[in-house]
Amino acid sequence: MPEKYAIADLTWRELDAATDETSTLLLPVGSTEQHGHHLPLGVDTHMPEAICRRIAERSRCLVAPAIPYGVSPHHTFKPGTVTVGSETFRRYVRDVCVSTSEWGIETVLLVNGHYLVQDPELEIVVRDLRTDHGMRAFHVPLVDLFADLADEIRESDLSFHASEFETSMMLALCPDLVHMDRAEATTIAEEALPLTDYDALGDNEVGWALSADEMAELTPTGNLGDPTVATVETGERLVERVVSKAVSLVDALERPEG
Repeated sequence: MPEKYAIADLTWRELDAATDETSTLLLPVGSTEQHGHHLPLGVDTHMPEAICRRIAERSRCLVAPAIPYGVSPHHTFKPGTVTVGSETFRRYVRDVCVSTSEWGIETVLLVNGHYLVQDPELEIVVRDLRTDHGMRAFHVPLVDLFADLADEIRESDLSFHASEFETSMMLALCPDLVHMDRAEATTIAEEALPLTDYDALGDNEVGWALSADEMAELTPTGNLGDPTVATVETGERLVERVVSKAVSLVDALERPEG
């Protein structure tokens, strides 16, 4: 493998040589949306980008430039949020992946930093890539990879958006972009409806979604939960859990047959 794994930093000849060594590509998929008073708009893109770099340092794979815009209509009640339609998003991500197959990529991991909300779209993209284009595709939502550990070490009862988990991971990955002196806890006065849960690790037994008006009513700051309990140590543990699990998948995919 070349020392550089980010395809944006390679010449076409370097990339051509790299695809002789690996046919696996990590595609960070994020969003640009409000994350409270203490986190930047690019959280959902910064996290998968940094995590993909860590994965690539430990496994045989390449990393594509991130997709920074996602499905975020529920966050448009605050400035800076950019959202695209569900169909537009799916087609764009799919077309990016199909394009890479033309120069040697056989397997793509969609590393999703805007987890929970755009999970449904990326599941459809994975199905289309596999059934219509013959690619090995996987959806990798960060929350699913760290959920077991987060449930063990969490300090807050509620962490849904821009709170304990995301803030901790940003402290570990991009500390210069985190303003802990501005962090504020937000609680939800009313209980969630039956079969639904506002928590990122909650038991949601039915499909549902929040609108921008509903989010505005729930949180004046933009975050849901308590980011003040976030720590670098928690973030590093969550990040390491994600990276180690993803590396195990990439290594299995890259293992020679026979």
